[in-house]
Amino acid sequence: MTKTDHILRLGQTAIGYWTRTLKPGYLPVRMWVEPTNTCNLKCVMCPQSCDDVKFQRGFMDFALFRKIIDEAKTFVYDINLHHTGESLLHPDIIEMVRYAKDAGIYTRMHSNATKLTDDLARGLLDAGLDFLSFSFDGFDKQTYESIRHGANFERTVENIQTFLRLKKARGNVRPLTVFETIDFTAQPGTPSGLIPITPEIQEFRKQFEGLPLDKFVLKAPHNWAGRFDANGKPLHPEKFCACTFPWYALVVFWNGNVSPCPQDFFNNLRLGNVKESSIREVWLGEKAVTLRKKMKTRQFQDLNPCATCDLLYRDSFLGIPTSHLKNFVRESLGK
Repeated sequence: MTKTDHILRLGQTAIGYWTRTLKPGYLPVRMWVEPTNTCNLKCVMCPQSCDDVKFQRGFMDFALFRKIIDEAKTFVYDINLHHTGESLLHPDIIEMVRYAKDAGIYTRMHSNATKLTDDLARGLLDAGLDFLSFSFDGFDKQTYESIRHGANFERTVENIQTFLRLKKARGNVRPLTVFETIDFTAQPGTPSGLIPITPEIQEFRKQFEGLPLDKFVLKAPHNWAGRFDANGKPLHPEKFCACTFPWYALVVFWNGNVSPCPQDFFNNLRLGNVKESSIREVWLGEKAVTLRKKMKTRQFQDLNPCATCDLLYRDSFLGIPTSHLKNFVRESLGK
């Protein structure tokens, strides 16, 4: 897909969302494809750490992954090779990155870095991964290990440093490498740029000086449904703006099940399964159309997690949400 083709498709997507078209005349421009929902950690803020939710864990078959990529390569711009698990646990993760890259798709991955061995680091660089973000919470051993149960502070830092040294030694520009950390002392909803850089954070960042870390991101804790009152009503109902995901994205779980939303951790919004149907059939299927209609008419109260999602109440301009818009445009045109 050429740059011009992609820009035209972004325009189609914007119009499709703006008009709230129920059967868009285009296919998703972004996808999440989950290599596995298995994780080696039990982080305190992760929905998957909840013992009261039972679900099957597994690894995506490479044959299924190949089918997804072979279909998606004609219309999707970028694919996130992660969702609810730790992707580096998948034995074929390097081949997955390579196969998607060879298909001309911009590849992204998010990792806790605890399993980032030297061999995996070299493999990701060889395969041509475009974007890699490390999820790391806490700036000292005690804080980090109290949040990310099962991880070792020093070892994980060393894994990230080793990857960056290899990237530097090779002179690689890609992957664009981002270090993301949640500052649990910040108020939920605080923009990243307004979180103060403390001396502790400055001291921590010194460990990466001289290494090709492209971005260091501080995030406030996510307050799921944080704009609702005690009776479950949105605090700012006048700011309702339909979710954008049903008009531009799809999530494929390790077993082929499909959701419209990366925040649907347990696939409550199942639209179909790509083992049984094509991506096109799922995208234009009855369940997807019904979901878009409910979102368009504000009749989504029976949808989980939509009914309590605070992201539906946000600032907008001419019916287009402005939060995260800048990042989306930059990411979509940055290939």
